[in-house]
Amino acid sequence: MRSKKSPTVYKKKLLSTVKDFFQYWKKSDQQLLEEVLDGFKFDVMKEGDKHFAIIGESKFEIKSKKSSAIGIFLANIPYFVYGEGQLIWDLPEKVAEIQRSAIKLIEFPCLRHVTTLETYLILEMGLRSLYTTWLGDVTTIKYKDHKVKVKHPTYRRLKLYLRKKGWSIYKVKVNGEVFPFSQGSLLTWASKFIRDERADLAIRLAINVRNLLAHGELEWELYPTLESIKSSSFLVAMMFSNLKLRKS
Repeated sequence: MRSKKSPTVYKKKLLSTVKDFFQYWKKSDQQLLEEVLDGFKFDVMKEGDKHFAIIGESKFEIKSKKSSAIGIFLANIPYFVYGEGQLIWDLPEKVAEIQRSAIKLIEFPCLRHVTTLETYLILEMGLRSLYTTWLGDVTTIKYKDHKVKVKHPTYRRLKLYLRKKGWSIYKVKVNGEVFPFSQGSLLTWASKFIRDERADLAIRLAINVRNLLAHGELEWELYPTLESIKSSSFLVAMMFSNLKLRKS
């Protein structure tokens, strides 16, 4: 027997939950998140005394209909906020490697928190790789009277270099722009390659959940799916596509 839960059943609780922890909140998020939650729904199938949730082509056991909603949403933010995606492999190897890892982890229900973290790491590594690609083969760093050229730069290498130098992160310019030293500033920098407000919200919210997971601060039972991995992959591919368009 299959049933659908009305989105209004979850909206108030989910909205309150997200606002309690969402670090990268924007003024426009309130209305957009309400629209997202108005459309949030999933099928529930009962087989004997067990309940199974169905999202796209994924089917997984849940403890109860009511208690699973928050965990289902938080573990599948790219899918529910942005929409359906697909696995894209024409991405930087580090991103593709994380995708492969996340897909393997899906098979182990006991590792759902790790799977969710790995899925959202696709987005975080996607942002870092996007910045590295934007830098090009040679980049110029300027700080006061200092001017340094760095060959084959990466986001990680530049961050370590600036930290070792002890230069003020607010006064350093990389290729003429302020270096996005923090995760929040990197998200802001990447926004010009996102363009879609739902995609922007999905990436910011998913990365915020990833941060909570990395510090063991997420209290809900999570239910990640392949659909979330597909949407994450597609979002990263979209950013790289927009980067290429801006460069052409």
